[in-house]
Amino acid sequence: MTAREPRGGSTDRRGASIAAGRPFAFVSFVSLVLLLHGCASNREIVEDSFFIAEASAAPEVTGVVDIGGGDVPLSGEVGMEPSDGVAVIGETLWIHGRGFGRQPTVLVGGRAALVLGRTHDGGIVARVPAGTPVGSQPVAVLNEMGKGELPITIRRYAATLAPGSGQVGWSEVGPTGATAAGATPVAGGRWLALSSDGRAAYVAEAQGGLIDVIEMPAPGAPKLIYRLNVGAGQVLALAVAARAPVLAVVRKNDVVLVDTTSPLHPARSEPRALPQEIRDGHIASADISPDGKLLAIATEQGNQLVLLDLGPAGHAPIVGAFAVAPEIRESILCDVAFSPAGDTLWILSGDTPRSLPIGPQPTELRAVRIGNDPQLLAHLEAARVVGVDGAGLPARLGVGRALPLASGGAIRLPPERNAVYFAAANRPPGGTAVFRLGAEDAAAVVVGSPARLGRPDVSPDGRWLFAPAVATDGAVRVLTAAIDGRPVAAGSAQSVDVIQAGPGEMPPAARPAPELRVQP
Repeated sequence: MTAREPRGGSTDRRGASIAAGRPFAFVSFVSLVLLLHGCASNREIVEDSFFIAEASAAPEVTGVVDIGGGDVPLSGEVGMEPSDGVAVIGETLWIHGRGFGRQPTVLVGGRAALVLGRTHDGGIVARVPAGTPVGSQPVAVLNEMGKGELPITIRRYAATLAPGSGQVGWSEVGPTGATAAGATPVAGGRWLALSSDGRAAYVAEAQGGLIDVIEMPAPGAPKLIYRLNVGAGQVLALAVAARAPVLAVVRKNDVVLVDTTSPLHPARSEPRALPQEIRDGHIASADISPDGKLLAIATEQGNQLVLLDLGPAGHAPIVGAFAVAPEIRESILCDVAFSPAGDTLWILSGDTPRSLPIGPQPTELRAVRIGNDPQLLAHLEAARVVGVDGAGLPARLGVGRALPLASGGAIRLPPERNAVYFAAANRPPGGTAVFRLGAEDAAAVVVGSPARLGRPDVSPDGRWLFAPAVATDGAVRVLTAAIDGRPVAAGSAQSVDVIQAGPGEMPPAARPAPELRVQP
């Protein structure tokens, strides 16, 4: 009997069928799989690419649907949230069409997107990659026969945390700067970080051991979806690796590393005890390297920079140290930050509330080169030191993003000459300002305000600087400045309200400076 023959054939035919058992079994198996394939949900992930037809023509894209920021399973159905017609950085896309083939390439806004799976209707599940331009952008599918594409609107958020206000304010980063995009209530928030793929915002309490997880690609607006308990203890810093799924929760006596492979449902590990000299030295600031392998901690006592190795499981040994100003008995270290490439560590020092009683201190930026050689880490030294006379009481650092360089058409600067930004008092004329230090050995004011400014950040394309400013009544605005030299279009948004004035959780005068982070 063959696959085409009716049942009940002659004995000879049945005997022939038995003799040709392997072909019969194979055809029957394929028939069964095809039957099951036809009954499968269109949302179900194809586990074997054998069941995807090879390309015989150029792809045709018939639809692109945004389905939220959830994880895509290796098997089973794809979880879907209601589409709002706009794709946020990190959001999952379900691409419909024909002729995609078995190994298509997907580009979103010209940037390669990771193909997370294929569905039984022949569709593609992919994620909006970091660095995608905003606005209407093509979603293109390419195979060996050609290309098909369809546009979708891309959105990028900037998150602003104003500790003591009980809120995270959102602004949308567009071609002309920032526009207000609502707020999310978050109780007790003190520290802010964004996942490396832009899907999640993490807000840590100063006390209590809870981290709020906010889904940024949620339909309509970001929303709080999960709370992670990392254990009791005062959080002194929260830092996320730019290129690795690692979130560091730094506390007085230990550091908790959180696995953000699944950014919306991160998993904590057991706390790692900090070396005794760090616990005794009191932590002023901390940051994690882009690859998640090093933790930099600035201590108040002795004004030391210490590098810890996060590689050994359960431990965080010291692999390098740098004495910034050991001769000064009060703490003058304000902030530390790794450069985006991870090859440089910036240190900001100057007046602090602790040092004011002993007199004014110069505001200085130091660039320390970081390498993979253990000998280099063991003998750290400043590659560059720049004083900023017009700045006092420096606050937080914002590292600039390196712009793409045209092949053969640009001169690469040493890493310590890339741009870095920080907020500080502007003296004179008064008020506060964001200062920029680039290749030149003098810092320039980028934006000034009578209000108090917090940690600034830069758009991924390197065009815009965003700085949060908090007024005496607790209202927070985001100030926008063009930093790439291109003219600003008429009517561009230069200042937007993101958090309204109100009593909040603590008096406005007692609140720490706000923080701002832009999706990658």
